[in-house]
Amino acid sequence: MTSDEPTERVQIPIQRLFLLARLLRDRPHTVAELAATTGQTLAVTARDLHELEGLEPDLRVQPGPPQRYVIGVGQSLDDAGRLTLLRGLDALAGHSGQGSASLEPLRRILTDALPAHVQAALPSPPRTARPAALDQALTAVTQAWLACRPIRFQEWRPGARRAARLHPLRIEAHPVTGDLLVVGRDPDHAGEVRMYRLSRLLHVTLEDGTFTPDPLDPSQTPALPSVPQPAGKGPSVNVLLRFTGEAKFRVLEGGHACLGEPIINPDGSVDAPLLAPLDAQGLPRSVLPWLLSWGPNVQVIGPDAVRATWQRLTQEAAAAAQQLPTLFVQHGAA
Repeated sequence: MTSDEPTERVQIPIQRLFLLARLLRDRPHTVAELAATTGQTLAVTARDLHELEGLEPDLRVQPGPPQRYVIGVGQSLDDAGRLTLLRGLDALAGHSGQGSASLEPLRRILTDALPAHVQAALPSPPRTARPAALDQALTAVTQAWLACRPIRFQEWRPGARRAARLHPLRIEAHPVTGDLLVVGRDPDHAGEVRMYRLSRLLHVTLEDGTFTPDPLDPSQTPALPSVPQPAGKGPSVNVLLRFTGEAKFRVLEGGHACLGEPIINPDGSVDAPLLAPLDAQGLPRSVLPWLLSWGPNVQVIGPDAVRATWQRLTQEAAAAAQQLPTLFVQHGAA
């Protein structure tokens, strides 16, 4: 319930129906939210919704739990909006881990509504050689997300596969590559928040039953960090990194597109290359702050010059951490 919604008790049935219709045209609501807004019981609100179904042909029920009611599908798109979405779909199919087959029905819906001369001038959609398994995984994960159903799958990792389960709570695109990422809670590990790259999910199946979705705490959500920009046409260097602790899991989950294919070492640590641009002094200074953000969970293996610079910066940071900061009372810092 939003702050501008009325909270007084609405006694007259026709007034309640008008109020429900206005609320449902604004956004989806649960029965409990509508009952709190109108000041009625759940039973009265459910009866009002039943009557409203006969008056509003566009009243729809969104799957839950909890179920939500909404009228209409929002503002309709104009032709300019359809063209904008078409460009976005083509870019997503051509440059990310999104399956192209799953986008084709959406593209056809947008294209069929355009004038004939515009349809004739549209470029052909990019054709990718991505496996059909990617489209099947996206379909299964999307169905599970909408219906609040757990999924079971195998996560592909370099040289191995791992069985896992997840309660999907969000599907988002990586800010650099556009690859689709699935974020949710792991029911087998105390509901920990996990992130998986969609292209690494194999044999995704929906499990019986449903789960109750809960908001993701930003402090628990695996971050999509500000990663170094990929090296351009200028000079660059391949920096070999070794990740340990929590960092190795983040790398294996595929959330860092700037890194090359990871390799799992016998001791469980993970090595991955990073192609970094060089500055005028021949050092990849743009990636050094990102390396320091990993703290003790990353080591620079080589080249030697990059490792020496990383060691010097970490030693300086450790020395600064040991110093007691001066407290300036007159500036309010004490």
